[in-house]
Amino acid sequence: ELEVVDETELDIESEVQPSRRALTYFGYDIFKRDPALFQASSVGAVDPDYLIGPGDEIIMMLWGETQFRQVLTVDREGFVFIPEIGQVFVNGLNLSLLESKLFRVLSQSYASLNPQGRKPTTFLDVSLGNLRPLRIQVLGEVAQPGAYTVSPSATLFSALYYFNGPTTLGSLRDIRLIRGGKEIAVIDFYDYLLTGKKPKDRKLQLDDVIFIPHRLKTVTIEGEINRPGIYELKLDETLTDIIEMSGGLKITAYLDRAQIDRIVPFDQRAELGMDR
Repeated sequence: ELEVVDETELDIESEVQPSRRALTYFGYDIFKRDPALFQASSVGAVDPDYLIGPGDEIIMMLWGETQFRQVLTVDREGFVFIPEIGQVFVNGLNLSLLESKLFRVLSQSYASLNPQGRKPTTFLDVSLGNLRPLRIQVLGEVAQPGAYTVSPSATLFSALYYFNGPTTLGSLRDIRLIRGGKEIAVIDFYDYLLTGKKPKDRKLQLDDVIFIPHRLKTVTIEGEINRPGIYELKLDETLTDIIEMSGGLKITAYLDRAQIDRIVPFDQRAELGMDR
């Protein structure tokens, strides 16, 4: 005889396992803040190799026997106009060459600047005022590749914040700076994240290209580790390196039970006698 049971009277117990915390890609979160906050602080000394161009301000000062201070703005053709002297072409000069050229030009009108056989009694100082923003190109694994305008004091490290860094498909450890068709610098952003240092950082110049290639080896580490996550390894790095990057082992770690899972490429599976 069948008996109908009211399911509402049943006390059903179920065990729900605690949810597993999703692992994140190490290092990419630093670019999620408002990039304007970082751009506002992107100031610093002018690169000695910075090339003068239209819109830049040049501060020229004579002191000693002759004294005056003049702020000159480079026009669209690359000239500055110096009162009582005329136009001087300065486009494409760095600060050292600019100072040499202005010294020669001014010496023709101010003899005390470079007197023959006597010590000078007038001296020249040249510095740069407001500089035009730099236009650079960003290519590779970024959300929005293309042209960006950055501060004239921007460096390879600081410029990463302007375009919110690489996507998780892009490398943080092989960021390349290309100038005039040649690769002139490669930085590893992990150096900054793990040590606070910025080795090989370079000041940017007009029309520089920042290229973000695809990620190198992707390795996930979890368990009794201080900073579990998804890390990027260079070809010569090992298990010891990723343990160090991830903050080391917890005191509860039992290395004899460590497990390594690896997905083998298709072309290597047959010769190793495995299907995955």
